[in-house]
Amino acid sequence: MTAIDPAASRIQSAAELGAESFATKMANSSLDAAIDVWLKRVAQRKYTPTQRARLLKAVERGTAAETVEIQLTRAALLRAVGLDEGPAASAAAAAGATYAEIGAVLGISGQGVGQKVRAYRDRSAEGTRSGGLS
Repeated sequence: MTAIDPAASRIQSAAELGAESFATKMANSSLDAAIDVWLKRVAQRKYTPTQRARLLKAVERGTAAETVEIQLTRAALLRAVGLDEGPAASAAAAAGATYAEIGAVLGISGQGVGQKVRAYRDRSAEGTRSGGLS
């Protein structure tokens, strides 16, 4: 055994225990970044920090009129950088975006979107049933 073995074991354990928290923080930061990109590049609006914070909360609740566009922007950004866009695609669908709209943004078919959203929801449900641990 080398000195790295105990460290590797602790890191793996920490990753298993912290995965759910990490995923939540990643989702929150990706939505935060998507709002910035959407405001600047899509809506071409300037918001005060207070207005932006209110928009973020409204999008998180799904009550903002802009929710679909922002979630689509988030999915497209995640895909563009090679990360899993499943959570954002699922959030966009829940906000009212059609699979065709999501597919157009992601560059995949509506059927592909359906598979991606179902796979994400299945993984989320499985994580909930198993207590969030792998």
